[in-house]
Amino acid sequence: MYEITNINGATFIFSPFRDVETASLGVFLRVGSRFEKASLRGISHFLEHMVFKGSKHYSYKEIKQEIEGRGGALNAFTSQESTAYYAHFLNKNMGLALDILLDMVFYPELSEHEIKKEKRVILEEIKMYNDLPSSRAVSLIDKLLWPENSLGEEVIGSFSTVGKMQKNDLSGFKNTYYEPSNIIISCSGHAEKTMVENLLKGKIAKNSQAVNLKYIAPEALRGVHVKIENKKLEQSHLCIGFRSISYLNNQRFIVEVLNTILGGNMSSRLFEEVREKKALCYEISTDVRKYRDSGAFVIHAGLDKTKITVAASSIFKELAKIKSQKISDKELTRSKDYILGQITMALERPQGRMFYLAESFLSLGKIYSLGEIKKEIEKINADDIRNLAQEIFTFNNICVSCVGDIEERVGKIIKNKIAFFN
Repeated sequence: MYEITNINGATFIFSPFRDVETASLGVFLRVGSRFEKASLRGISHFLEHMVFKGSKHYSYKEIKQEIEGRGGALNAFTSQESTAYYAHFLNKNMGLALDILLDMVFYPELSEHEIKKEKRVILEEIKMYNDLPSSRAVSLIDKLLWPENSLGEEVIGSFSTVGKMQKNDLSGFKNTYYEPSNIIISCSGHAEKTMVENLLKGKIAKNSQAVNLKYIAPEALRGVHVKIENKKLEQSHLCIGFRSISYLNNQRFIVEVLNTILGGNMSSRLFEEVREKKALCYEISTDVRKYRDSGAFVIHAGLDKTKITVAASSIFKELAKIKSQKISDKELTRSKDYILGQITMALERPQGRMFYLAESFLSLGKIYSLGEIKKEIEKINADDIRNLAQEIFTFNNICVSCVGDIEERVGKIIKNKIAFFN
């Protein structure tokens, strides 16, 4: 399915994909917002933006034209622990796409003029997310879940930190973390591995330095934390969050099944109970986030302000139920099939396979085959689900955020409802 090679310090993962006309390539770095100094919050994301503004051999127009202008797709993301640049393109453009991506990553121009311009763009992006109630509710829940830790800070940064960043900050950060030893290059498509390797060898410098990544583990979460942010909105947003497990935990597959059962799709318990039966909201979902030394299980719903406490109570009841009652064999099997179906369909596309290979190696240092994943998921039983639910959904360690035109007393009502389940 794949081969792993070290090329001048960088890890190259190649997975051939026959009988397709497209390929996917990604450059992944082990760096994100949790490794930033407090005074430079958002610099990983800022640098991600700047990489697209021109490099040693390509102008910002050429970067877009030579990939998207040829029918491909080019994008990037920054998270708490990683940054990625990736492209999907016709096989015949493999050499060009690879040359552009690596030129962007290793040799960004970082001109003073473009930094000044892009700073304004990012400040507008911050405003946009602050004005999105769903995004704002998630930001608040993160701060409650990880107080005084970089995991609770916004990946995008703040007005004060982004506004002060200069070229020397960006170039210093780039020189520290954008080293071949800190990079994983993942490629999947109808291409010859030797050809891609030769292209990489010609682009990656040989004098790679080791990168020292410092993970500051968050302190244990204790108590009930509720944050209400009042905004004049037609719809309010509710987030309920618990600390969960890291991606190194051997229960990582169990938490994915638990997530699917509770809110992973339209047949989930919360969707059925809160939306279908009670019509309290249009959208309700759950999300599992896993980091090296921590994690979160977050429930999100958008609903009318008058329905917040009723919906919260319904959600708490479902959490209490899955802690106390074993799920049926039918529901367990259906949830396992959903996860395996999603993984299998992703692996049957070059882009999905490229992402899976890189992200698995980034987090685990190894890559599970589909057969190994099936084996891990199939052995999960009802007791595993209930035991993990009891571990995660502790009502004496819970965070709740609400954004909308909400009365202050709502916070007290929610706390009283939480106390009922303790």
